[in-house]
Amino acid sequence: MNNKLSAHNQGWNPHWWKEEKSLSVKRKSKQAAKDAIYKPGDTFLIVTEGTVTEPVYFEFVVQQLQIATVRVKVLPSVGSDPRQVVITAEQVAKEQFKKSKKGLLGINEPSYFDHVWAVVDTDVAVRNNIWNDVMQIAASRKVNLAESTPCFEFWLLLHFGLTTRADLINGEAAKSAFRKELGIEKDLNEDSAQKQYPLFISKWPLAVINAEQVRTHHENAGTTSPANPSTQVDLLVRALNDSATEHMRKL
Repeated sequence: MNNKLSAHNQGWNPHWWKEEKSLSVKRKSKQAAKDAIYKPGDTFLIVTEGTVTEPVYFEFVVQQLQIATVRVKVLPSVGSDPRQVVITAEQVAKEQFKKSKKGLLGINEPSYFDHVWAVVDTDVAVRNNIWNDVMQIAASRKVNLAESTPCFEFWLLLHFGLTTRADLINGEAAKSAFRKELGIEKDLNEDSAQKQYPLFISKWPLAVINAEQVRTHHENAGTTSPANPSTQVDLLVRALNDSATEHMRKL
């Protein structure tokens, strides 16, 4: 995948989920990367597979960039299946627009989201042979994927340094490696995440650079997609960075 940011919606079309779906996933991805534009004031919907690790992480990033929280809605999916995460993202985006038309939104709530993202892991989806389904559903519903292989914890590991270690064979291995990096024994809950993230969250610009280098490594090696380990979360984080006011951007 191109190192540039990818996005499926440059501007808002209230009927975006009804658009023609004739383009292949690959062509859609290339066109999205070419047309991607993120600007200050853009609104984001971020739906996550995890209920703690990912939502708390993005809340910290939004705080660091001093983006108004009303512009970035982060919420966990109603189910952990990545297909359901994508569907939830589409449904929430559609509901937001419907509420706007009916005058049911709160003060300063955006009438629609400029960019809709699903943050998912590939580990279980690949093992269950549904990853292609996930990509097809996301492409057809105009939802951007910020996937990590094997899981989101690989993205977090990149805050500590560049690695393409081969022992991260599944989600549990990646989570264990992340716990070891933090010096903790248990997975993060909301309280521990709030305490641990400030120790490394400011290194997300380094993680973005590291993720890009990992992607280049796999491209040069011809690694089968989704490459293990790898992540596309940097695309979303860079998008948030670009939507911040210029003096607050870190990249």
